[in-house]
Amino acid sequence: MITIFLPIITVFAIIFGASNTGSSDTKDFTPKTDQEKVAFEVYQFVLKNGGTKEFASAWLGNMEHESGLIPSRIQSDLPFQDAIAFNPTLGGYAMGLAQWDSGRRVNLLNFAKTQKKDWKDISVQMDFAWNHDSSDSALLKKFSKGTNINQITIDILVHWERAGTKFDPMQQAQRKTSANNWYNRLSKGSQGGGSANVGGGKIDVLETKMGQQVYNGECYGLTSFYVDSFNTGIHLGAGSPNGISGNIGETISASLIGSSYAWESNGWTVIHNPSYSDIKAGDIINWAQGGGAPSIYGHTGIITSVQGNNKYTTYEQNASQGRICAKYDRTWGMEFPNTTSIIRKK
Repeated sequence: MITIFLPIITVFAIIFGASNTGSSDTKDFTPKTDQEKVAFEVYQFVLKNGGTKEFASAWLGNMEHESGLIPSRIQSDLPFQDAIAFNPTLGGYAMGLAQWDSGRRVNLLNFAKTQKKDWKDISVQMDFAWNHDSSDSALLKKFSKGTNINQITIDILVHWERAGTKFDPMQQAQRKTSANNWYNRLSKGSQGGGSANVGGGKIDVLETKMGQQVYNGECYGLTSFYVDSFNTGIHLGAGSPNGISGNIGETISASLIGSSYAWESNGWTVIHNPSYSDIKAGDIINWAQGGGAPSIYGHTGIITSVQGNNKYTTYEQNASQGRICAKYDRTWGMEFPNTTSIIRKK
């Protein structure tokens, strides 16, 4: 969430470069979902205004966690109320892709009025951020020349967004993962639909647990930890300090995770009995008994990358490498012939 105060910044750990600027080339990326269409427009805006692909992706990674890349979103999905929206002293009512709040929110609304346009228009929000957001516009343009995607992501979060969670390591890891995901999807020729690797085949919050027992050491425990890393009302237990919440069914069988919780009403999407073409990096994947899942309870993991030709990689726990978080190369329908569901954060 963006707040109104502006801290003094003395050092920016950004690597600057002139490459990858001024071009709107996105190779074979074809936006399909509403989120991808928004991302594509933001990405093209940045490149046309001299920013790097790395910066565009880092900005999108932050926006995804601020607003879900929904330009009309108001914090907590509240309705629009003039008395609150135009009061610069009131916070907690952030708006737009970057969730501008307080005085910056009012400045956005007033700018839209002067342009005789809707504040929800992506073009209005981009123009405001780039040219009319006081000293923050200059700061954004400075960041826009950077080529170190992870550093830019954190710099935007800490110095431009100035979110309350800006120093939370898990929040930083999630945003870097999202930024790298968008970079792969938009600049490396992925076909849209989220088919690219997350962070080049890595999910930061799970990379930190590689080789370690997570929660209770069961496969369910690793998926529970992954779900806990999101801002959600769903918690799967299995050793989680958050316990179990959002459940509407039994909470033991990994094969039933897709139907045992109120996912859809808590910001997630579930696809039951999916095909290989449905899966994306970052998805939770659940299998019924069979093959590498000998137990009647099934097995669960998180997809790390989707490589084509029915190949994909996962993070799993309590599989052949033991009761630790580890990576596995998988072939669709081979090791686990019965995929019951995939679950994806909206």
